[in-house]
Amino acid sequence: DLDALCYSMPAREVGGDFYSYHAFGTQGDGAAPPARYALAIGDITGKGVSAALLMATSLSQFDASLAIEMSAAERLIHLDRAIMPYTRPRRQNCALCYIELERHSDATATLTTINAGGIPPYIRSADGSVECLEIGGFALGQGLGMRLGYQSAQRTLGRGDLVILTSDGVVEANDAAGAMFGFEQLEAMIAAGPTASSAAMLEHMQRTLEAFIGPADLHDDLTIVVVQI
Repeated sequence: DLDALCYSMPAREVGGDFYSYHAFGTQGDGAAPPARYALAIGDITGKGVSAALLMATSLSQFDASLAIEMSAAERLIHLDRAIMPYTRPRRQNCALCYIELERHSDATATLTTINAGGIPPYIRSADGSVECLEIGGFALGQGLGMRLGYQSAQRTLGRGDLVILTSDGVVEANDAAGAMFGFEQLEAMIAAGPTASSAAMLEHMQRTLEAFIGPADLHDDLTIVVVQI
């Protein structure tokens, strides 16, 4: 019902980025496909084994939360509280961008975004325009989101529109001379990409990033999620 692809490349043998996706509703019994979906991309502070351990904890807590009926904002408050015992000892946190997509019978969809310190999502419309949903919030595991809450942003999407989530490893990628890829090139890369499918856009982004990074080492874990209505 949705065309979605996820890609992740750690900077070391193990990394701290993660992604998750979920279809709400009954599955496997011949019923109609569920009309609401959740997708998320997470980024743990630090690299290597300590980041990977907290990544595994954060991902398991996130996946467990999906069994509980909550609003998008309530889910992030719940996660902020749930991972604090693991983040505080090492003064780490988990940046998370979380979206829900609700499909409608007229082939449109409502996108709801909650951002807890991550890179906000980009929308590449079927007409070629690109929008960054500039919404922020406190990273998980600090207790600030639990006390102050999270804001949400909504957009209506049409058939063929793409939603792109990335970790900060994309904008912070360095070339051989040490120059950073940055937000301007990220938006330009998305604007220049094909809209035929999620696979086509993801392949375009991978090629563009590989050409930019060249022989340089990967500076940070790099994760991309692309979903098309």
